[in-house]
Amino acid sequence: MRKTPRLLFVLSDGGRARLVERSPENGHFRTVREIDGARMLEGLRHELRASPPGRSFASVGARRAAVGRERYVREAKTKFVGSVAEEAVALCHSQGIDGVVIVAPGRLIADLRHPFEGKVAVVNAIRKDLTKTPDADLGAWLNHLFTLPSLAT
Repeated sequence: MRKTPRLLFVLSDGGRARLVERSPENGHFRTVREIDGARMLEGLRHELRASPPGRSFASVGARRAAVGRERYVREAKTKFVGSVAEEAVALCHSQGIDGVVIVAPGRLIADLRHPFEGKVAVVNAIRKDLTKTPDADLGAWLNHLFTLPSLAT
């Protein structure tokens, strides 16, 4: 009989993250660690609001638009998910966890997956923001992973 691998679920968006495990005894999910980067993002947004953005003319007509500000927020979110992944790798090594499941909005999956390469196996990736979903409700979104042939007992 094959043992079910021990997995860490990395739930993240650009400003907050949760590292979640599933209990082998009862199958309930529990948050092991919460990481909050919202204060850092809010500080960056405050700085960006304080300095007016550059303006650009449209190629046709006199319409103008703000340019260039979203890059700073995207870079901050990428840096945040990278630090989340590094914490998850450290937790996997210290706790003997076999692999991770990434749960994040689609635009962050690649940034979150990259730090795991060569360190911890990424079993699956789900394009969904579940960072605010209570532990008791995570089963509705994540239990189907345990019926996959590669994870079956």
